[in-house]
Amino acid sequence: MSTSITPGRRESGRDYRQFLPLVQGATLIEWTGTGLFLAVSTIYFVKVAHLSTSSVGIGLTIGGATALFAALPIARLAERFGPKSVLIGVMLLRSLATIGYLWVDGWWSFLLVVSLVAVTEQSSPALVQAYVGARAPDSLRARVMAVQRTVVNLGISLGGLIAGVALGSGSHGAFRPLLIGGAVAYVIVAAVFATARDEGSAGSVGTTGVRQLLKDWRLLGFITYNALVSLWMPVLNVAFPLWLVTATEVPERYVGILYAVNTVLCIALQYPLNRCSNTTRRAWLSYATAAALLSCGALAFAAAPGFGTRGALLTMGGAVVLLTFAELLQVGASWTLSFDLAPEGARSAYLVLFNTSRTVANRVAGPVLMTGVVLALGKAGWIALACVLLAGAFVPLAALRGARRAGTALPAERADERKARTGR
Repeated sequence: MSTSITPGRRESGRDYRQFLPLVQGATLIEWTGTGLFLAVSTIYFVKVAHLSTSSVGIGLTIGGATALFAALPIARLAERFGPKSVLIGVMLLRSLATIGYLWVDGWWSFLLVVSLVAVTEQSSPALVQAYVGARAPDSLRARVMAVQRTVVNLGISLGGLIAGVALGSGSHGAFRPLLIGGAVAYVIVAAVFATARDEGSAGSVGTTGVRQLLKDWRLLGFITYNALVSLWMPVLNVAFPLWLVTATEVPERYVGILYAVNTVLCIALQYPLNRCSNTTRRAWLSYATAAALLSCGALAFAAAPGFGTRGALLTMGGAVVLLTFAELLQVGASWTLSFDLAPEGARSAYLVLFNTSRTVANRVAGPVLMTGVVLALGKAGWIALACVLLAGAFVPLAALRGARRAGTALPAERADERKARTGR
């Protein structure tokens, strides 16, 4: 369904130029605050909060599951009050939850705080995307999101650098200013959005509600498929470093170097590669390509232990590059198609529900799949994952072919291509 802005609310050129720096500035502040604690969170949980690694893993998984259940009430709030108002509340709650880490003194308090953080972290990107959808012209939405994700990576990198410097002394007290800094950042983001012009209530147009969305097989199928192709997240964050350390002779320090390769490529290429998925057809093809690249990356990981140190490093590096391009294509395609499929009258609710696919991949099913199946089976696990992902690469092709046979794809594709060429 089309997601064009309601007549009478389309941004003028001047309004749009004012809106863009507001969103990107808020994004930089938000993710710099997130980066302050993201890279060192596990160290804090184990060495300062004195939790075991297994209890941390269980708590993070339960927190992710909590975020899934919280998606429905947040979607309803976003549908009723609009993305901006809910986003402000989410940021304030995220600030309180971040400060709450300072008082974690056991597993139950950790579970409470990490669940609140998971809920707010899941909700924030979807609400920002919905806000962009309400303010940006149709032809520029995916571009704005591409710039926004570049800023996200810059913010995480900046926050990580600050955290590295702050923790250089090895003092446990260095965590306190990092957590306070993150909490302050979220309050600032809430204040920035509070000063922005209201985009209107999401529930003020259209009649589609959350219950109708939950009965929409396209949404449910899209969530499932996006979760599959979003497995690059647990592969990169869980399976890759553990596989490098346990299955190859590559020194551990190369984990950070290969992560840096991923970050630099994301910053440099997210916006240029946006044109690969700026129409409906291109977005589906980007999904297919991303799944195929992930499959090749899994095979490269499987092959790496069979080489010497240098050969394994090069193979692992190649696998990380494949994962990075898959990440860039999948993320870009998800913006275009989620905007394209979202009903105008329930865009905010739709995007919040759709974003649960990333939570499933990154926080709930993904880590368990990586540690309990892929790494447990070794090479056979990587090969099995590659086969599943390769099969997933044919899903978008089948969808496009089915749409053509039904006679629904060609007009939409022509309109998409015309919009991409003219910018309107």
